[in-house]
Amino acid sequence: MAVIVPFRGLRYNVEAIKNLADVISPPYDMITAAEQEQLYRRSPYNLVRLEYGKACSGDRAGDNRYTRAAADLEAWLHKKVLLLEDERSIYLYRQGFAIREQIFHRNGLIAALKLEPYSGKMILPHEDTLPTPKKDRLELLRSCRANFSPIFGLFSDQERLFGDICSRICREAPLFEFTDRANNKHTLWKVNGKQELSSLADLIAPRQVFIADGHHRYETALQFSRESGLQSGPGRGYVLAVLVPLEDPGLVILPFHRLLSGLGGEQLELLIKNIDKYFHVAKRGCLEDLDLTRFCSEIASRGRHLPAMGLLLPEGVLLLALKERKSPGELDVSLLKRLILEPLFKDAGDLEKHLDFTNSEDVARQAVLNGQAQAAFLLNPTPIEEVTARALKGENMPQKSTCFYPKLPSGLVIHHFDLSHRDEGTSG
Repeated sequence: MAVIVPFRGLRYNVEAIKNLADVISPPYDMITAAEQEQLYRRSPYNLVRLEYGKACSGDRAGDNRYTRAAADLEAWLHKKVLLLEDERSIYLYRQGFAIREQIFHRNGLIAALKLEPYSGKMILPHEDTLPTPKKDRLELLRSCRANFSPIFGLFSDQERLFGDICSRICREAPLFEFTDRANNKHTLWKVNGKQELSSLADLIAPRQVFIADGHHRYETALQFSRESGLQSGPGRGYVLAVLVPLEDPGLVILPFHRLLSGLGGEQLELLIKNIDKYFHVAKRGCLEDLDLTRFCSEIASRGRHLPAMGLLLPEGVLLLALKERKSPGELDVSLLKRLILEPLFKDAGDLEKHLDFTNSEDVARQAVLNGQAQAAFLLNPTPIEEVTARALKGENMPQKSTCFYPKLPSGLVIHHFDLSHRDEGTSG
């Protein structure tokens, strides 16, 4: 069974932080160097300092971005910038956002999710992971013993039971409500009544949880739990999670487009050779004049029949349509990796060094135009049905196969392995 428990969250003190939009941050894997700098300047208490602090040239074992994050966490607790909740709670979280002028709302619960190995089939992944991000996240856990950024989990709720619970909770006043700088709205309610806590636990218990986002964080938390033992607090066996029904109308999936850089001349020649081998190629003019909306619509239309994708190059734009599907049901992202990207490198691990991701078509185009990328592949989104079907079969997709939009922010609630599971009334 899937187990969720209430916990004493660490939250920003709204008396000390007047605008929560100044202190939340994206998850670590979405923070560029430029955005990291902006977040640092936005507030001395922006969560980026804990979630993804700056590395310095003189970093060493006792003084690095992980130890600095731990020191900042301790200082913020001492200054009461962060406060420990008086009682254990589960939280209801509503995220409002717009895509192409259409308004969406996504409802989820925030709880401590019991860590289970994938072999138990209650927590199911759908994407491959890489060693470098997991090493980074493990060092942060070792230093801070806290989850600053939640994993994003999905569960089936065909009976719409979660909606009924939400409607009751939402009648109460929220803990806070604010709009961030991307114009996304965040509303949080505390749930600590015995009946509602029991209802939420009973709702999740018999259901499998599909990891939508946060595979590296989940696997790292599981590894930390195994290696740390009781010394890291009673909450070490849990991970901070936002759980959303699969049926939620606000569950939006965007594609992660692929950016290639640092390729040599022979690799670029092989890239084009393999594209010609496996795909029908149609030219779509120069990159500067490309109508991205129309081009993406064409990729989507072509993709209804056979896998299709766009390729942005400095010398022009190409529409690629697969000539022949040899493996029925293989996803676009898997085909791209197997047929085009992996053959460019003798060592499969080298691909990671040359590959970057974005969910913005415009960012992809600009990266090619300004020379940051040599090529950009624009993909169609992976349907949620394909995500869950492969998770149930134990078939992982390539890293960054899905982008559940918008990303969950870091900093709404923090889960500390020790403090968050102390008895009520015990000071932090």
